[in-house]
Amino acid sequence: MDRADALHLLRRTGFTVRTAELDEIAGLTRAVAVDRLLDFSPNTGPGPSPEVNNVEGKRWEQIRDLRLWWIDRMQTSPRQLQEKMVLFWHSHFATSADTGYYAYYAWDQNSLFRAKAVGDFKSLVHEVSVGPAMLVYLDNYRNKAGNPNENFARELLELHLLGPENYDESDVPEVAKAWTGYMLDEEKYVHEFHPQHHDYRNKTIFGITRDWNGPQVIDEILTGSKRTASARFIAKKLFEYFAYADPSSTVVNRLADDFIAGGHQIWVLVRNILLSDEFWSAEARKAMVRSPVEFVVACMQGAGSSVAEARPDWRLKTMGMELFDPPNPSGWQQNGFWVSSTAQWAKADFARNVSWKAVKRDFLSQIEFLAVPEAVAIALSLFGVEDASPTTREALENYLYAERATDEWPQHANLLTLTMMTPDIQV
Repeated sequence: MDRADALHLLRRTGFTVRTAELDEIAGLTRAVAVDRLLDFSPNTGPGPSPEVNNVEGKRWEQIRDLRLWWIDRMQTSPRQLQEKMVLFWHSHFATSADTGYYAYYAWDQNSLFRAKAVGDFKSLVHEVSVGPAMLVYLDNYRNKAGNPNENFARELLELHLLGPENYDESDVPEVAKAWTGYMLDEEKYVHEFHPQHHDYRNKTIFGITRDWNGPQVIDEILTGSKRTASARFIAKKLFEYFAYADPSSTVVNRLADDFIAGGHQIWVLVRNILLSDEFWSAEARKAMVRSPVEFVVACMQGAGSSVAEARPDWRLKTMGMELFDPPNPSGWQQNGFWVSSTAQWAKADFARNVSWKAVKRDFLSQIEFLAVPEAVAIALSLFGVEDASPTTREALENYLYAERATDEWPQHANLLTLTMMTPDIQV
């Protein structure tokens, strides 16, 4: 695997590209490199502020601290792919901290996604479905026999496991009845099954009539009559997360079959995606627009900044991606969803802020003694870009030539800002 391949792999599986890691990955075989990235050996990292787990604390402060803690982990964790998967599950099983009673809900779910990031999919679905964050966000904690609430049932089928084309509308109310009684304890802190509120009558789901309960619905989807449809649904979504949109049915079916054969182990699916010819194809390279949080983490790392210095939470909301508060149950979209004038202005504002703070630390001061092409190459390499387009290099070099001709002093900050805003950093 050459450096171009290594750059592609690290960009897609993480938030930052560190020179040391790039040097280490380049030269390995693809299989060895992917297996190394999938090695989530015990890596607890820094814990959140204890205040996050204090149910008596101020929730908005706790959520703010939790956002900053997670962004810091995205930047500093040596297990970049693990955090990338946590972000995927956060959007796939979307919940909002704003609807929860406690900040603990968000922390509990985030911890689950990290622990199960590439583990057993069936176990992940079962646990997230009865987690307090999901029970409250989709109202299943109020789902009672005689007065069923269909919110969770619908999203479980449409967004989490099958897609709208793989179930009938008549299945939704029946699934809702199966999930009656799966509620919270009296303090609204943890899941508790309330048998007095469960509907024990027969229900017909996917054409099968029986006395269904909630977990049995998940089992039927994943290992019963809907297992192929479900495996294809999640295989397609994960492929699109790492490679490109709208893969062929041949690709999806192959990945889904191997996912089922592998016992629904997520690492099997991710590994097969990352080792597929399609992932390494020309179509997959630079086909994905970075999400706002991926952008800000890459910028902070490149400029030697930290969460405490950059305060990315202030600008992520303007960019349209406030962690722990996705826009709706379908989570965040990809690619073109992130391209807008509002988002670009917010990105530019963030890039300027990070750049000026970096210059105050005397960051990149050496470039004033370097030839323009070398200075530009160093600026690009800070952000893991060794394969910038000729257009990008020419634009940055022309700026620096013009800046030096006027003997203006802010060349360091402006070069950093412009580098962050190039198309090569956006993908």
